[in-house]
Amino acid sequence: MKFITNILNPDELIKEAIERTKQHSFTQGSEVTEAEVVGVMISKYFRWSGDDIFTASFSAFEDSNFHTFNEKFNKLWEEGNE
Repeated sequence: MKFITNILNPDELIKEAIERTKQHSFTQGSEVTEAEVVGVMISKYFRWSGDDIFTASFSAFEDSNFHTFNEKFNKLWEEGNE
């Protein structure tokens, strides 16, 4: 059985994607946080679909145990999409 030993771990892959997005999506010298870059990555990945961006955000908050916030977030989203 062959094992591939040069595969990057998920954290390394995400860091690499952040750096590449920073280089190609922001002007040189821009001071942006990793969170801002990831936000742009998510927006582009989902092709600016508010529903998909909301679902990803909701899942991230849920995974981080922001359950009470998510109840309000979901209600606000539903009200804005009536």
